[in-house]
Amino acid sequence: MMRLIFRTLVLVVLLFGIANYLIYLKTGQPPFNSVRENYNGNWLAAIKDSFSSSDLVERAKKTVDDLSAEEPAKPAPTKVYKWTDAEGVVHYGDRPDSAGAEQVEVKIQNAISADEFKSGSTNSSAPQTPLEKARAAAESMKARSQQQEAN
Repeated sequence: MMRLIFRTLVLVVLLFGIANYLIYLKTGQPPFNSVRENYNGNWLAAIKDSFSSSDLVERAKKTVDDLSAEEPAKPAPTKVYKWTDAEGVVHYGDRPDSAGAEQVEVKIQNAISADEFKSGSTNSSAPQTPLEKARAAAESMKARSQQQEAN
């Protein structure tokens, strides 16, 4: 056990020394020279003071407050309807076009982001309706499935 601790310690010291030497070769200056100059030789005490427990607790509380304040807004759910016409073709839409249309639940975690759409399939200058976006996503998903099956 002591051998393992000793080997680990030697490895850490060697890696630290090599990293400092590489920084020196790259910049031409010792890596921690500016730290020593900024704290007038008492840089270790200055670093220790910057990590006081009350300061850390204060920063953690501020971070938690900032994160809770920036909670992303959830998108409003879009109603999607599914129906089959007289010819047996299944249709999807944001308004039911027949009396037999049923509402379909859309799972957001399976959605494809807008970045994954192919730019050639839609006109990017015109704003897309949610239905057009859903159709483009379905086409993209179908193409992705066919590509995965081919591989």
